[in-house]
Amino acid sequence: MTSEFGILRGIDAQSFGQPGQRTFRLRLVGDSAQTASLWLEKEQMQALSLALKQMLGQLEYDQPPPPADAGEFPVVADHDFRVGRMGMGFHAEDRTVVLFLYEVTAEDEEDPTVRARLSQEQCASLIEQLDEIIAGGRPGCPLCGQPVGLEGHACVRSNGHSKQPIPKEDAGDDDEP
Repeated sequence: MTSEFGILRGIDAQSFGQPGQRTFRLRLVGDSAQTASLWLEKEQMQALSLALKQMLGQLEYDQPPPPADAGEFPVVADHDFRVGRMGMGFHAEDRTVVLFLYEVTAEDEEDPTVRARLSQEQCASLIEQLDEIIAGGRPGCPLCGQPVGLEGHACVRSNGHSKQPIPKEDAGDDDEP
């Protein structure tokens, strides 16, 4: 059964914990004050940010984003689940972006658990938040792209033998005549 949130009153993104140990969620407040706390993976947040950027690009939206605000959010949300799949569409009548969010354990594969519509301003604001959260994580390895922790990482591109930090690209330029 799908919970219809209509055009959202508020939406924001959050992360908790230290890089490498973080948890991520979206908080939604619907047009009838229903709430949802939706738990995602970092990769899902990256995909959502990219999809929203592409959508706003197609709509030629170029305004500065307003501050994000989920308003008064309760301690316990009406819906609280881990997101498995996401989908996105466009509602032409009011030019809103439609999010389809499916719970990991959803029995009905066709109907989303939550359907919500975002204004273009909300999309721009959410993109800014998502990008800030994503950038706050561990840096990626320049060879393989995997996150590098404080202890380094055994890069598969170096056959996993070296845990030495990868030198910067401009290192060694001083040796050339």
